[in-house]
Amino acid sequence: MSTPPVVLGFGAAVDREVTWDAVVLGELARHHGIGPDDLGGVGPIRTERDLVASILGYLAHGAGGERRVEDPDVITTFCARFTGVTSLGGTCVRAAAAMQRLGQQATVHLSFVDDQVRALLPPGTGHLVGESTEPTYPHLILQYPSGARLRTDRLDLVAARANRIIYVNDPANERIALSPDLDEAVAGASVFLVSGLNALRTLPDLRSRLETVERSIEGARPDALVFYEDAGYHELDLAEVARGHLTRLVDVYSLSDEELSVVVGRPVDLLDAADVLDAVTVVASAAGVPVLVVHSRHWALAVGAAASHVAPALATGVALATARYAHGSTASAADVDSVRNAPVEEATTRFVTGLSVLGGARVACVPVPVVEVEHPTTVGLGDTFVGGFLAECAAAPAIRTAVSRRAS
Repeated sequence: MSTPPVVLGFGAAVDREVTWDAVVLGELARHHGIGPDDLGGVGPIRTERDLVASILGYLAHGAGGERRVEDPDVITTFCARFTGVTSLGGTCVRAAAAMQRLGQQATVHLSFVDDQVRALLPPGTGHLVGESTEPTYPHLILQYPSGARLRTDRLDLVAARANRIIYVNDPANERIALSPDLDEAVAGASVFLVSGLNALRTLPDLRSRLETVERSIEGARPDALVFYEDAGYHELDLAEVARGHLTRLVDVYSLSDEELSVVVGRPVDLLDAADVLDAVTVVASAAGVPVLVVHSRHWALAVGAAASHVAPALATGVALATARYAHGSTASAADVDSVRNAPVEEATTRFVTGLSVLGGARVACVPVPVVEVEHPTTVGLGDTFVGGFLAECAAAPAIRTAVSRRAS
């Protein structure tokens, strides 16, 4: 018996992954006269100076994130100063690539399609796309290594850990057109991923897409699993609207540790079991979903009445993301198997044990193993985790039935 299809939405982008170069970035910082007081800005990014200051602010805190740039030419000019590679990004596309490593094909819902996108899609991946005339521009992806140092006459910054930053100006995703074939595709799917809505910029546009997504979910199979992956919304007030609408419809609500801190409105100590349990309990109670998932660099966890059922999916997601971290986009099935047996930091082990004691049966947690590599990949780790999680769910009807709202 063949596995029912998997549908992953929404959007995609051509990514320009620039190579970290402290010399070039330092020259830009000096040229623009950037000092310590410029690094904490959260205002609009309109100029190259704003962009460089934003990058250095993330570097100073060892943080990652996603920001919108007002003028796409700023991104183009900046990218031209660096070497790099071109790839196809977006949660749905990178998740599809991860699933393919486990033998699971998927259909992705794109925001646009052209010859370059077709060439970059994982082989055998189907696609849906709505009618749109909106332009699209490459996303800037910059990842910096742990210990990366940038020095100027006014700055001396050292990255506490490796991370990645994303900068975009993408009208095609900001006003993504949904395919008229979405309802039919979701109706036959075992898994439906909702993601990528974070690029939308107006409330009417968001509500329109949410209504379409809701109609598709209403037509889903009883044993289908519907999964919402939160993200860094460019318009923060829209994040609450999307969250409030989708959490009453989906089976799994997933977010990163950075997004968890945004939702609870405070920093969360990722190795303090009591602090993490308090934060995820607040979010899970407000969301009311069967399962809340949080993924971080230390662990991935699930909270809810059906949490224990998704433990294998957590483990597969962690294994695929760790393999990508160590081996990049060329990670093989053998690489995935090898990281499953990699050691775990003692602090992480203590956290997992403590969380199990405090949370009991309503919590499942899988540690992220330690893999030491000279050039880790920090781009697409959350997307890859999602792909691994959903591949396990697609292959296991028992997981879907235990978690799906529609199966009862």
